[in-house]
Amino acid sequence: MGVLLILLAFVAVAYLLTHFVVDRLQRRFLFASGLEYILLGVLLGPNLHVLTDLDSLAPVIAFGAGWIGLLYGMEVELPVGRRASSAEAGRTMRLAGVESAITGCGVAAAAAAVFRSGAFVGEISSDEAWLSAAVMGCAAAAGSSSAVDLLLSRYHEVATRLLPLLRRTARLGDILAIAAFGVLMCRFHHGDAALENPPDPSTWVLLTAGLGLSLGALFVVFLGDDDSENSRFLALVGIISFASGAAFFLDLSALTVNLLLGVVLVHSRHGEAIHSTLAGTQKPASLILLVFAGVLWTPVPALPAIALSVGFIVLRFVCKALGCWIASMGTSLRDDLVRGLLAQGHVALAIALMFRLVYSGPAVDLAYTAILASVVFYELIAPRVLKGLLIDAGDLRHDVPQLEARA
Repeated sequence: MGVLLILLAFVAVAYLLTHFVVDRLQRRFLFASGLEYILLGVLLGPNLHVLTDLDSLAPVIAFGAGWIGLLYGMEVELPVGRRASSAEAGRTMRLAGVESAITGCGVAAAAAAVFRSGAFVGEISSDEAWLSAAVMGCAAAAGSSSAVDLLLSRYHEVATRLLPLLRRTARLGDILAIAAFGVLMCRFHHGDAALENPPDPSTWVLLTAGLGLSLGALFVVFLGDDDSENSRFLALVGIISFASGAAFFLDLSALTVNLLLGVVLVHSRHGEAIHSTLAGTQKPASLILLVFAGVLWTPVPALPAIALSVGFIVLRFVCKALGCWIASMGTSLRDDLVRGLLAQGHVALAIALMFRLVYSGPAVDLAYTAILASVVFYELIAPRVLKGLLIDAGDLRHDVPQLEARA
């Protein structure tokens, strides 16, 4: 109880600091807030050793990751459904598909070569090397709409042509990364060594899909006819807890199971209301991911960590730039849209957390460190780089009145 009270006190102080200090700095210098919670977790981890007990933290982390997965599942229809024209949907799918594939595969291939060489981590198993590299690829492909949302909130009176496309692309890229990570956990299933006749990876994939879709169908009936906000919220807490717990018990991706569950829920008659409730409660789930992302970080050798983190950050940019350039060929899309797709947020953190929660090893720790460093770096620079893109595209002027005076 004492540890819990200390944790709550630290989080409360961090929240007040964010509200009164960081928010002002964010509006002035254009960077994504929330990174202070990762720092809080890093500071808390070594001092409160009970917080590094993965067995006790697992349900909380799986719940937070499941909440993010369900939220993105509820948005699967946005890039291709009724909220976007066929032309907009085509541009979104082309840009997100090409950019995500090139970024994920390029980063994974390079990371695999590094891990298999033994230069940073010594001799490790082939499975650990490929798994850690592939997770880094999934995290690199994951984006974030945080920079777009920040620009929209700051310059909400400015009509932009690029921001809706960039937001849809980032969200679709996140969905693809979640799906790829779910397949990856099936390919390198953690509990297979303890089973006498373990299922093959394709069976685990089918089980992941079946679990998410069947639970979605079950909970559509469970929601019933009660349309009150409180009832929906309580039902969602139960739904996410059950689905995330089932996925974690089976060593499957809670992110992917809840993504598929959300796909079913969004097409139910309660879809719009559920999405509204989820969107309104995103901040608590994000807070869980941010704090525990820092808590679960463990110190690693400095030189390999710095080299891998810098390489990961640089290679992610190069692969994203190449992907955006290829996707723009023969279209009216700008070839420098990478400047609007650099943000890397909640999905990358959720992937890293689930990876760290289920697997262990020197390559796992190094990959986790590199992903955290990349998220911090890109969340700091992405809004300002996006602002420069909007100015160059003529969607934003240097002298647009800033909204912080009105805040």
